[in-house]
Amino acid sequence: MTSSDAKFSDATGAVTMATLTAPLEPLMLKLDAFLEREIECFEPEVREIVRYTFSHSGKRLRPILVFFCGWGGKGRVDDMVKAAAIVEMVHLATLVHDDILDGATLRHKAPTLVAKYGAHASVLLGDALFSEALRLATQYPSTEICRIVAHATRKVCEGEICQTFKRGDARISLVLYYRMIELKTAELFRAACRIGACVGGYGETFVAAADEYGMHLGTAYQIYDDVADLVGDEASIGKTLGTDLASGKFTMPVLFYLEKMTVKERNDFANKCAEMSNTDLREAFSGSDALARTAAAFKTEIEASARSLYPFKNLPSCEPMGLLAVFVSGLMPKR
Repeated sequence: MTSSDAKFSDATGAVTMATLTAPLEPLMLKLDAFLEREIECFEPEVREIVRYTFSHSGKRLRPILVFFCGWGGKGRVDDMVKAAAIVEMVHLATLVHDDILDGATLRHKAPTLVAKYGAHASVLLGDALFSEALRLATQYPSTEICRIVAHATRKVCEGEICQTFKRGDARISLVLYYRMIELKTAELFRAACRIGACVGGYGETFVAAADEYGMHLGTAYQIYDDVADLVGDEASIGKTLGTDLASGKFTMPVLFYLEKMTVKERNDFANKCAEMSNTDLREAFSGSDALARTAAAFKTEIEASARSLYPFKNLPSCEPMGLLAVFVSGLMPKR
């Protein structure tokens, strides 16, 4: 999978999702076609809900990671497309389950699966997507892809369980927060990168670097997502916001905000935050350094992702991987 004259940014050097993914258009079209065929693998009664899930998949960052980490390698295009589909199905399954847990009604500017079809059908559809992803992973010559997918799926679920147990607990440490987001989000970024490098035919040293890059980029992305949930604009982001605090999840900016409070003040905040509007939250955080400190932590992860690639800067895949990190760094709200 190679394209030596691919341009991943525009003439000014700006990195947008459109310019970044333009060289991937043939691969993304193949991915669309693959997923469309996959719908027919499900029972007739289930195909409508599968089609709805596949048609509201957002930026497709994880398939993009698969393609970029295999870019310029010796892997077969069909194998790369299948790998991207596997990762996308696992991701969609986690989103379906997340929306049930959070009571979210909007994602990618459309009703969530749970809002449209109910919790019973949605949770089972998530399970079916996990299973189909694993079935596809068994079709590679070795068991490595299946192992990566199974491991990542388990870790993501364990991260969500850990976070569920800590809902409403305003005393969680930053160490535990990092551990939870590494499990529930960064693990799948890492898996996407590792799979892409493996299927792309790269050696173990670069596979390990891609793995590390994915972990740092995924951690940064979840930090951004936590800030967006707190102070983002629902209309522009296109999903239900404010679900973290409403469901008792205390994320990095909230932990920084609570840091100087007494135990009683923390408990009082925890008790009333579920009823606070986004405007109330913005006002509460306006006089705090919590968002600035969170932005600094986000930047640290972005920089660490770039350092992971430095020894391999001459490989074709490192240019788009580095630019994707630049794109993610631009997502953080400037406040």
